[in-house]
Amino acid sequence: MHLPVLIVVPRNGEYCILKSFAVLEKTQGAPGLDIPGFDVVSIAKGYGCDAARLEDIEQIKEAAVEAWGKSKPTVLEIPISAQVPPLL
Repeated sequence: MHLPVLIVVPRNGEYCILKSFAVLEKTQGAPGLDIPGFDVVSIAKGYGCDAARLEDIEQIKEAAVEAWGKSKPTVLEIPISAQVPPLL
C-alpha cells in the first residue's frame, strides 16, 4: 500500500493553552500541564511511520518534500515556543 501522508506535530513540552486559561482563572500551578519526555518520534516509529525531530527550516522543507514520495506516513516533530500566551 502506498500511503504518503505527512503529519506535523508542533511540540513545546507543555499545554500552554491550558496554562493560559489557568492564568486567566487565577489557578496557576495546576498539575499535569508540563509534559516532558513525551517522545513523539519513538511513538510514531513504533506505529511503523518514518519520523524525525527537526529544528532547521531547510531540513524541515526537505523532509516534507520527501514525505510525499514514501509508501508510509511521515511524522515530523517541530519544536515551538513554550511561551504562555495571554488570552485577553
